[in-house]
Amino acid sequence: MYQNKRSDAFRFSLNTPLVCYFEVTNINGTSTSSTPVKATLMDISNSGCKIVTPLNLNAASNKLQIILHVQLQEELLKLNGSIRWQLQSTNTLNHYGVNFIMNESEKRHLHARLRTLTALRKITVN
Repeated sequence: MYQNKRSDAFRFSLNTPLVCYFEVTNINGTSTSSTPVKATLMDISNSGCKIVTPLNLNAASNKLQIILHVQLQEELLKLNGSIRWQLQSTNTLNHYGVNFIMNESEKRHLHARLRTLTALRKITVN
């Protein structure tokens, strides 16, 4: 059972989910290259996000690292992360939890972008 952790970052839900792309860069410790895969960004925080895509990555059996390409306002961000969990909601859609791998400067930059989107009412805090 999932327990809410007070140390987790606030989640920001997008009022309109965003189209994003990701590419798998590492599978089970082996570097790889892939073509960008289309996904939908459902929510985001300083520490991670939830994406939805038809692609089944078998995340329970594989340790996966990705680069997420997401357009926030006029800036295209490339966020490094690892897949933490996978949930298949239908026969065609898979939900993934992504944990970002960022330094403090990158976290501050992302947080500033999220604050701006909150002020513009494009995202809401959960």
